[in-house]
Amino acid sequence: MIHPSATDILKTIDATIAAKIEPSLSDLDGRSATATVRHLLRLVRVRIEEEGQILTDDIAALRKLLPRVRDYLQPHEQAGRIDAALAEAGGYASGYPSLDRCAQEAGVLREAVYHALKYLQSIRGEREKDADYRAIRSAIRDYIVWQNEQERKLIAPAFYGQGPRR
Repeated sequence: MIHPSATDILKTIDATIAAKIEPSLSDLDGRSATATVRHLLRLVRVRIEEEGQILTDDIAALRKLLPRVRDYLQPHEQAGRIDAALAEAGGYASGYPSLDRCAQEAGVLREAVYHALKYLQSIRGEREKDADYRAIRSAIRDYIVWQNEQERKLIAPAFYGQGPRR
């Protein structure tokens, strides 16, 4: 491992801003800008520490959910779009899974969920009493709730309880 780590460097930058730069600022705009920079530094640090696992878990959850959605939607064209998204997202498996590559894969899969959900919402009136329809909508809802909880793990430590932002 290379020392100091990226996280250590960000912590040092933040501490230097807090100890040396902030006290020397006399105007409100400068203090506000510094507070914003410190919030963003914390967000980057938390993302370095947590985002890889969150995206890996998200991709796994989507790869489990999307085949269920596809099977329900057969033979509609949305099923083919899901297959295409799964195939495209599978192309990122070679090489080191950087955060950007994981985010790109998750984005492709999330977009497939979005389009499937949009279609499912359009047929709600004719299918709302169908148990399979309700089950697949519930599975998508559960995923979205879980995804929001995962993203909170990135946002909360960087911003909540850290003072005002501009």
